[in-house]
Amino acid sequence: MARIRVDIDDVALRMTVQSILRADGHAIETEEWDVAIAGESARSELLAQEGPSLVITSVADVREAVAAMQRGVYGYVLTPLVPGEVNIMVRRALESAISTPLSPRADEPMTLAQAEMRHIRDTLHRCKHNQAKAARILGIGRNTLWRKLKRLENK
Repeated sequence: MARIRVDIDDVALRMTVQSILRADGHAIETEEWDVAIAGESARSELLAQEGPSLVITSVADVREAVAAMQRGVYGYVLTPLVPGEVNIMVRRALESAISTPLSPRADEPMTLAQAEMRHIRDTLHRCKHNQAKAARILGIGRNTLWRKLKRLENK
């Protein structure tokens, strides 16, 4: 499936996460990877890398994990681990990196309205559906974005 880098200091937690990922068909890599998972000590390294990354954190450190997400980390996984959560978060991180809604097919001509809606959907996806943030990036008001999305739903 995917190549995952696991950079967690706690040996037991690292081995558990690696076992979960291997059972789901992923390969554990250190050189080239599709998604990185790190503990507290490697958070700053995650921010400097390309591609999606996840932070393993305890409930007490959720604020730091959210701050890391605001600086570019895709998401976080809470400890103690919940069955299936690591797999779900890795899958979502991979989907966010793979999906390219803006890349039109060569044989598919678009109208200006279609291109605008595709761009809006792509921006929303990249902002994790935060409409206020997407509106700022698009240079339009939040209400204007809302109206455009409503028009899209009614088609």
